[in-house]
Amino acid sequence: MADNFIERRKTNWKRLEELTDQVRSLRGLRSLARDEVRELGRIYRRTASDLAIARVESRDQRLVSYLNNLVIRAHGMIYRSESKGVRSIFDFYWHEFPAIFRRTFRYTLATFLIFVAIGLGSFWATWRNDDFADFAYVPPPLVQAVKNHQRWWERLNDEAPTGAAGIIANNIGVSLKVFAFSIVPVVGTVGVLTPSALQIGSLQAVLMKHGMMGTFWNFGFGHAVLEFAAIFIAGGAGLMIGWSLIAPGERTRKEALVERSTLAIRLLVGCVPLLIVAGLIEGFISPLPIQSRYKIAVSVASAVMLAAYLLKPAKVTGGE
Repeated sequence: MADNFIERRKTNWKRLEELTDQVRSLRGLRSLARDEVRELGRIYRRTASDLAIARVESRDQRLVSYLNNLVIRAHGMIYRSESKGVRSIFDFYWHEFPAIFRRTFRYTLATFLIFVAIGLGSFWATWRNDDFADFAYVPPPLVQAVKNHQRWWERLNDEAPTGAAGIIANNIGVSLKVFAFSIVPVVGTVGVLTPSALQIGSLQAVLMKHGMMGTFWNFGFGHAVLEFAAIFIAGGAGLMIGWSLIAPGERTRKEALVERSTLAIRLLVGCVPLLIVAGLIEGFISPLPIQSRYKIAVSVASAVMLAAYLLKPAKVTGGE
């Protein structure tokens, strides 16, 4: 990155630091005058553009790290709601959570790929030998139920709404567990994902071998997208914390840990509505004896809406 680029931009960067420090140390955005709020938004956008340029053109990792941290801090100041109650909750879920997800997506993707790799291995092993299902945490009675073509999941119809409440509580518990263990980087993530990935991969092999795959997924289509998305995001959040201790970048380990822990907790909180909706679908819609195309429609709709929500353009407070 040319020195003149840094010389031209560093005044803006310094000013953005001053404004974010003022917001953080005083009374939030209320501590700024109206013109300063506009200035904050304007300089934030310019610095975000500078970061994009630096990532492509600069070999100075310290500069990239500095700008990245500055943009993250400013983003938090801009999207932090000064109001209380419903508005602050709305602002978090509508603006902040999707932005944090996009910024930390590589950790979610890593968690997903680990899960898929283990699941595919389990599928292959069970396809070759049904006995592997016992090692893969698939209970023998469940294997026998598949062989007998029993639809064990239909009992959820008789348990709603208490069944849905139990599913929601279980899903949240699983996500918390994945998050907590993933703080031990890689090893912890692999360890906590292995039982579920082995079980799911093995179960799919048993279902396919005995002609029950389509019947089972007629049950699972509706809720799978949201449920697994939340679990992978939670795992990625934990992995991000653990990775900050291994690779803190230009910051100290303490600084990296504090910054990424803040983002990780927000990611975890952001997953809660996804798990609640997934639990409601699993408890009330998935067990219904309706044609699979309707459940596929629910799955596709949830996937499209989730993608649109998480990938929607960020809104920046303040004008020119």
